[in-house]
Amino acid sequence: MYVAVLMSQRQPFASRELAERVAAQWDADHPDELAAVAQLRDEGLHRVADGKTTRVEKWSVEKWEQLGPGGWKAVWTSMPDRRLVYRALAAYDPDGTIRREFQSSGPAWEFQTDLYTTRDAEWRVEQRPNGSIEAWVRGCLEEAVGEAYLQARQEALRVSGEKR
Repeated sequence: MYVAVLMSQRQPFASRELAERVAAQWDADHPDELAAVAQLRDEGLHRVADGKTTRVEKWSVEKWEQLGPGGWKAVWTSMPDRRLVYRALAAYDPDGTIRREFQSSGPAWEFQTDLYTTRDAEWRVEQRPNGSIEAWVRGCLEEAVGEAYLQARQEALRVSGEKR
């Protein structure tokens, strides 16, 4: 089996071809990370750069069973789906004051379960242990994500109002 090392994560594949295709696309999707690795090399930090370089490694099934999450069931036998996903976050202090706001878009792979979705838009509101409230949105249709972002923010403000 072959493991694509994608920055800090490892994804197992049944064939070298699949692993190399994903690794190549990952690099194409992350030019800033490639530039950071090149900078590390320029600074003489080759060992650190090597640890951050996208690559494909041949692993035994036994090694994956010991070190990789999900065992053999996690091994990709076909190309994982990849989509452009729009994301947004609004974080509020317990009194309803906005603390942080973030919006972006970028490619997300099926194995990136915290980023990937096939839905037009989905949202959730979470209260953190420190009392802050976060409105999270992600989706594949920019307009739908914008509408969901408004709903999520309204819900977060409603929740913060209940806490006061």
